[in-house]
Amino acid sequence: MRCAKWISGLVLGCWVAVLSSGCVSLSDYRRLQAQNRTLVADKEALAQDLYDLRHGSDSLQGRHASLERELAAKDELIANLRSENEVLDEMRQLARTELESMAGRETLSNVIIAGPKLPQPLDNALKRFADEHPSAVEYDSARGTIKWKSDLLFALGSDVVKDSSIEALERFCDIVSSPTANDFELIVVGHTDDRPIARATTRAQHETNWHLSAHRAISVAKIFQQHGYDAGKIGVMGCGEYRPSADNTTEEGRRNNRRVEIYLVPTGSIVKTALGWRAEGTALAFVRPPAIAPASE
Repeated sequence: MRCAKWISGLVLGCWVAVLSSGCVSLSDYRRLQAQNRTLVADKEALAQDLYDLRHGSDSLQGRHASLERELAAKDELIANLRSENEVLDEMRQLARTELESMAGRETLSNVIIAGPKLPQPLDNALKRFADEHPSAVEYDSARGTIKWKSDLLFALGSDVVKDSSIEALERFCDIVSSPTANDFELIVVGHTDDRPIARATTRAQHETNWHLSAHRAISVAKIFQQHGYDAGKIGVMGCGEYRPSADNTTEEGRRNNRRVEIYLVPTGSIVKTALGWRAEGTALAFVRPPAIAPASE
């Protein structure tokens, strides 16, 4: 028994001696073990964080792609809406123009008679004619229209053509009587300003501005007829004050509104209907000049 106790004591002593004389003490060993456990736990935590970050990145990339698709779809929708808006604007403008035409509003200031572009020799001749009379005549090449200022053709309230204007009218008649104009005929349109006829003697001959404008158109047509132009190729029209080309609140505007316009249209455009003479393709009525002399003041 005593021997066994001695052996146990010897072994314990040796173990203690070994631990006391080794490189790492027990306390350091335990400390290192604790640090190792801490590092392992930190490693596991970092691995979990890395997994979570990778999973979150994949989710964000998927969300980003989804948002880009939504943005592209919205951009396409905006482009389509803009195109539709442009179409609607065009349709609205066309509808407005048509409504104004139907209502006969004053915003449609000029009578518009559309026709083909005039032959080049005829167009050139009319341009030269307008250049020769810049103070009295305006030529619209696109519409084949010659516009005279009424103040140069007539005295106020009169439908008698001034002697000073007859030569220019006859020169114009020579141009439209030339072979280059064989396929065209004339529509003469009279206009006035908006001031009512005040003089009783004038009203006796021209009851309203409508009458005065028509009578002036007839007088111009008679000049052409007397100069040899075929009266069967002439239509006349009076618009009175209802188609102004300028503001009637100023004297200059009223002067511009007192005018006679002559349109060249293809032969056959003026046709006979049950209601009178009309221009094909328009809603404008025309009358032939009667075989009477123009009224005098």
